[in-house]
Amino acid sequence: MLKKASITVRIGTYLLIIILLASLITGVSILMIVSHKSDAELINTTGSMRTQAYRLLYDMEYAPKNLNNTMLLHTNTLASETLKDLETQICLPKKIKTTYGKLYLNWQTMQKYMRNNQLEEYRLHLPNYVAEINDFVKMLQNYFEKKNNIICYSILFFMAVIISIVSYFILFLHREIIKPLEKIMLASTQVQIGQFEHVPLDINQNNEIGRLGFVFSQMTTTLQRLYMRLEQNVNDKTNKLTKVNRSLTMLYQCSQIFNSKDISPEILENVLQKVFNNENLTYLKLEIFNTDDWNISLGEQDEKQVLQYTDLSIDDMNLGVLYWQSMVSISDQRTMHNVVQMLARALYFHRIQKQQQYLLILEERSIIARELHDSLAQVLSYLKIQLTLLKKSLAKSAQAEPKTMVIVEDFEQALIEAYTQLRELLSTFRLTIQEANLKTTLEEVVNSLRPRTNILMNVDCRLPSQSLDPQQLIHVLQIIREAILNAIKHSKAKHIDVIAHINDNGEYEILVCDDGVGMGDIVEPIGHYGLNIMHERATRLGATLRIENGETHGTVIKLIFNNKV
Repeated sequence: MLKKASITVRIGTYLLIIILLASLITGVSILMIVSHKSDAELINTTGSMRTQAYRLLYDMEYAPKNLNNTMLLHTNTLASETLKDLETQICLPKKIKTTYGKLYLNWQTMQKYMRNNQLEEYRLHLPNYVAEINDFVKMLQNYFEKKNNIICYSILFFMAVIISIVSYFILFLHREIIKPLEKIMLASTQVQIGQFEHVPLDINQNNEIGRLGFVFSQMTTTLQRLYMRLEQNVNDKTNKLTKVNRSLTMLYQCSQIFNSKDISPEILENVLQKVFNNENLTYLKLEIFNTDDWNISLGEQDEKQVLQYTDLSIDDMNLGVLYWQSMVSISDQRTMHNVVQMLARALYFHRIQKQQQYLLILEERSIIARELHDSLAQVLSYLKIQLTLLKKSLAKSAQAEPKTMVIVEDFEQALIEAYTQLRELLSTFRLTIQEANLKTTLEEVVNSLRPRTNILMNVDCRLPSQSLDPQQLIHVLQIIREAILNAIKHSKAKHIDVIAHINDNGEYEILVCDDGVGMGDIVEPIGHYGLNIMHERATRLGATLRIENGETHGTVIKLIFNNKV
C-alpha cells in the first residue's frame, strides 16, 4: 500500500507527463517551422509572376528581342519546384491545387498570344490572368494564416494543459508535502524549545510523510518521558545548587558590607534584610545586649510557628541573640549558623575596635597631660614660688610703692588662674573612660565632678549608646565637662541636668541646663578661653554650640549635631 501511494511515484508521474507534453509541443513546433520554411519563398514567387506578366506586355510592345527570355523566366517561375511541391502536400486545400492547375493552363493560352504576336488579345486577357494570379496568392496567404492559427492554438492548448498539470502539481506538493513538512518543522521547533505537546501531525496518510509524522510522534513521546525525568533530576540539583549559591552570595555580600563600612544600626538592618529575603523568613529579630537602640526586628512573629534562636557569642562573650521564624518548618541551619557567627564576629570586632580607639585616644591624652605636667606645670609652680619670694621681699622693703604691690598682686592672681586652668586641663586629659558607651561616658564625667560641689547633677541619655565615634565622644566629653565646671563656678545653681536626646527636628542634641542666676552678657572675660575652645570643638564635631538663658532662670548650653537621624 505504501508503494502505491508513494509520493515519489506520483511526483515522477506528474513530471513525466509534463516532459511528454513539453516534448510534444516542441515536436509540433519543429514540424510547423519546417513546413513554413518555403512559405515566404512561395509568396515571393507567385507575387513576382504579376510583375512578369506586365513585363511581357512591355516587351511585346517595345522590346521584342527580350520577349523570349521573359517568357522563359515566367515559365520557369510557374513551374518552379516550390510551386510544384504544392501538389504533393497532403494538408493543402484542393482549391489551391485546382487554381494552380488552371493558372498553368491560362499561361499556355497567354503564350500562344505572344508567339503569334497577338498583342491586343494578350492585352485583353492580361487583367484576367493577373486577377487569377492575385486569387492564387490570396489563397496561399489565407492557407498560411490558418496554418499559423492552428499552430498557435495548438501550442496554447498544450501550454494550458501543461499549466493545469503544473498548477495541480504545485497544489499537490503544497497539500501533500509542503504543508505536512511545515507541521513537522513547527513540531520540531516546539520540541527544540521543550514543548513536547506539539501541533498534531498527519500520521494516517499512507505515504512517506505520514510514516515520517508517525515516527516523529513516537520519538517525541519517548523524548518527553526522558526529558521530564531528566528535568526533574536537574531541577532538584539546580534548586539545591541555587539555594547554596544564593546563601553563599548573601553571606559574601553581608561580609563585604561589614568589611567596607563601620557597623551601625543601618548596616545591621541592611544585612538582616538580605538574610530575611534570602532565607524566606517570616520573622527575624536581632537583640544586642546593653545596646537597646541597636535591636532590629523584621516581619511579624507568628505564635503558631516554631521560634528558633541562637546566641551571638564569641570567645565566651555573649553579645546577643538572633531569633527567626521560617516559611518552612526548619530553615537551613548551616546558613543561619554562618549568619550568627558573622554577626557575632562583626559586633565583637566593632566593640574591640571602639575600645582600642578609646584606649589610643586616652593614651595620647595621658602623654599630653604628662608632658604638660612635666613642663608647663613645673614652670608655673616655679613662678608661683618666685612670686611669693618677691612679695615678701617687697613687703620688707620700705621703698616699695603701692602701685608695684598692686601689679604684683594682679600678676599673682593671673598666675593662680593660669595654674588652676592648667590643672583643670590636666584633669580632663587624665579622665578615664571605662566603656565605649555614650550614657556611661556622661555618667563618668558627672561622677568625676560631684566631689567638687554640692550641686545635684543628673544625666538623662536617650541617644543610641554608640551614636558617636571615639574622637567625637572625646570632644563632646570636654565640652560638657567645661560647661559643668562653668556652672559650678559661676551659676550658683542647685541643679545641673545633662540631657542627650533627639530634638523635634530629628537632630542629635546634648543639653547642659542649670537653674542658677544665668548669664547676663554672654561674653568671655579677657584672659579666659573656655567658651572659645568649646566653640572650636563644636566646629570640629560638625555641630553647633548655643549658649542661651533659660526661660525663667539659669543657663542652657546646647550642642546640636547637624546630621539628622
